[in-house]
Amino acid sequence: MPCNGVEWKWTKEQWMIFLVMGATHFLNGMCVSIQAPFYPPEAEKKGANATEFGLVFGIFELTVFIVSPLMGTYVPKIGAMKSFCIGMVTTGTACIAFGFLDYIQDSHAFIALSFMVRILEAIGNAAFLTSSFSIVAEIFPSAIASVFSYVEMCFGLGLIIGPTLGGALYDFGGFLLPFVVLGSLLVMQALAATLCFKRYSLFDSKYEEEVTHGGLLRALVIPRVGLANFTVFTASISIGFLMTTLERHLEQFKLSSIEVGMFFMSYGMAYAFPNPLWGFISDNFSPRFVTLLGSIFLTIGFLFVGPLPVTNLNPSYWLSLAMLVVAGIGIGAQLVAGFTDSQRCAVANGYPNDLTTYSLISSLWTSSFALGAFIGPMAAGSLYDLVGFRWSTLFGVVWNHLVTWLTVISLICSIFATVKNKRKLENYSKLDEELEDNTEENLQAKRGKAKKKPSLILDLDIPEDSMFKPGSMISPSGARYTPTEVLFSPTRTTLNKSVEEKQLQED
Repeated sequence: MPCNGVEWKWTKEQWMIFLVMGATHFLNGMCVSIQAPFYPPEAEKKGANATEFGLVFGIFELTVFIVSPLMGTYVPKIGAMKSFCIGMVTTGTACIAFGFLDYIQDSHAFIALSFMVRILEAIGNAAFLTSSFSIVAEIFPSAIASVFSYVEMCFGLGLIIGPTLGGALYDFGGFLLPFVVLGSLLVMQALAATLCFKRYSLFDSKYEEEVTHGGLLRALVIPRVGLANFTVFTASISIGFLMTTLERHLEQFKLSSIEVGMFFMSYGMAYAFPNPLWGFISDNFSPRFVTLLGSIFLTIGFLFVGPLPVTNLNPSYWLSLAMLVVAGIGIGAQLVAGFTDSQRCAVANGYPNDLTTYSLISSLWTSSFALGAFIGPMAAGSLYDLVGFRWSTLFGVVWNHLVTWLTVISLICSIFATVKNKRKLENYSKLDEELEDNTEENLQAKRGKAKKKPSLILDLDIPEDSMFKPGSMISPSGARYTPTEVLFSPTRTTLNKSVEEKQLQED
């Protein structure tokens, strides 16, 4: 369902929201990823094992997966702008609280409170993401993909810079400082956004109780919505899969920690920077075409990042780096296209074009992404232990190859449906033309009859003074007629007989 073009003549309110969205998602990306470099070693110092602190990371995505559908229901009631600010404050506050866990020495209490804070942070993050994506669809209806890609680019940059900045702050001020700094920045950003929204009176909720939609399940039953969310799920699995075990694969190249960091930074940049291009193509051409390109990129990336032993290629640092960049490009394409296609198809299939639908689809996107982020690392770890990294990438090849063929089938079905509808329209147009022709003929026929009625008497050329004379008469033009008086006379038969005999004798 391509757009006719993106309208960039925005109002001041739209530009303000555009900038607020970018800054907030950038800070949110940093807050979410900040603990990756130093939380595991700190947890180990307190006696926690890898399974326990691994679940602390996993519980975040699992909570977002569970909570996001609920947020899709309540965001329209609360208001998207209010949910946006509340979610930011909750996420920032939880981030600050996470830093104070360093003062807890008991390992069980440390892990238990880590779970609680991460769950609270995940709830705030789910509210923030669902409401922000809803705002994108509501405020920028003609440029959904372009604005969403910009937002995702900012979030991706936050994910890249977060661990680096967090590590630097950790080295400078210990465990507490990075969480307090970034959490405080997010809370201040929430306050700034609140003031901006109030200035432009954007806090009013337009939700109406009477407005209802078919719900999550009915939306997922729509083929293209289901495919779009499956694509998002696949992209998220790919992220978790590569981030979990790729570092172990790189150990054979004897890289320094800086080189490993640059390796992953290259992947993050490949994911973030092409997103505006994918948004432009999705807005002006076709989101499914972008999905197809993304799945092909990811299939190639998983095939050669190891590489798979069936390729008969040896592991190489530069090959792995190139394929990780290719995979990053594919992930960005799938995430942007999946969101855009879901929004458009839901409205095209009868969902109201309002905040309730935007929140519903945004919650589906967030939930699908979170589920993939939860399953991906677990699948990667299990397969790594069973068959090693190189053979484990077959999982990504098969999964993304499936997305490729499903997208191709969807495009073919759409082409056939378009041709079929075009033929129907042509048949309807021909039928309309025939009906118009028949109507014109009928009108002409009626007009002709109306004109011939008075000419019938004129053709007979009957003298008016002979109209009521008895017997059968012959007009000067030779037409035989029976005067009216004879037709209604009780002696009509006798008169007619005498007249006929007289005419026979004359003949």
